[in-house]
Amino acid sequence: MGALLCGAGEVDRVFPLESSYLSGLWAGPDSLCSEFRAWLGNCDIAVGWLPDAEGALSATLRASGVQYVCLQSAASTDLCAEHQASRYLDAIQLSGTSQLVGTPLVLSPAIRERSRLVLQALIQENRHTVVVIHPGSGSPHKCLDARLLVPVIEWLFQADMAPLLLEGPSDREAVERVLATIKVDVPVIRGLALSTMAGVLSHAKLYVGHDSGVTHLAAALSVPTIACFGPTDSRRWAPLGRAVSIVSGAPCTCRTWSAVAECRERVCLQIAPERIIEVCRLLLSERRTVPAT
Repeated sequence: MGALLCGAGEVDRVFPLESSYLSGLWAGPDSLCSEFRAWLGNCDIAVGWLPDAEGALSATLRASGVQYVCLQSAASTDLCAEHQASRYLDAIQLSGTSQLVGTPLVLSPAIRERSRLVLQALIQENRHTVVVIHPGSGSPHKCLDARLLVPVIEWLFQADMAPLLLEGPSDREAVERVLATIKVDVPVIRGLALSTMAGVLSHAKLYVGHDSGVTHLAAALSVPTIACFGPTDSRRWAPLGRAVSIVSGAPCTCRTWSAVAECRERVCLQIAPERIIEVCRLLLSERRTVPAT
């Protein structure tokens, strides 16, 4: 993600989470490598979306020359806003989410061209309307039965569009369930670098997915987005974008995530394919937004 944001011109520098940069911040200024400490010394503000109850992280940042430090846990009870983006803005003492929605993520021409070649190899020449379907997410408990997406994909084929399945590291089972049920040959996108996958999304006329990072990415790219929500609260986690529609089943009655994992009825994810198709039809007809349902 950091490399993608660098390539899009959203950030200037990324220090990998997998390295010792973050742990060094907790260990004290003497544990920081000289390059990182010098970089911090040029920072006016440091924002951390994490708790710092004992103040160790704040102390390291200030000792490194950061003038203003703002650290806040995403779960803090001091934050009153409902949507997570608004909570983040409250944490850094801003308000409102309009500026987060207004400007789409812009990819470099190189990323766009690389992804265009990927699409060229996957879709038939006579089908120009690309629709990306992501049947999975980071947790299977947030996903409707992948077979419910089969009528949606078949409808897209009948409408002469080019539906593609997107398979991420956690999505193999969901994708295989679709492929085992569907009667048409649907291409699968898998094994792509995140930036190339973002490029593929940027070429799509529509995206259908769940409460996942890919769905947020599609919305950030200003792709018309259908987000299927179940046990997670769309009032807090809905993706922000110019044309985002939320569909869900009955309200979830599970009170804990353990209960969600054990639930067999999954009424919150019983979403009729006809509902998804109707929202697809509305978004593809260039209506800017569709009321959340």
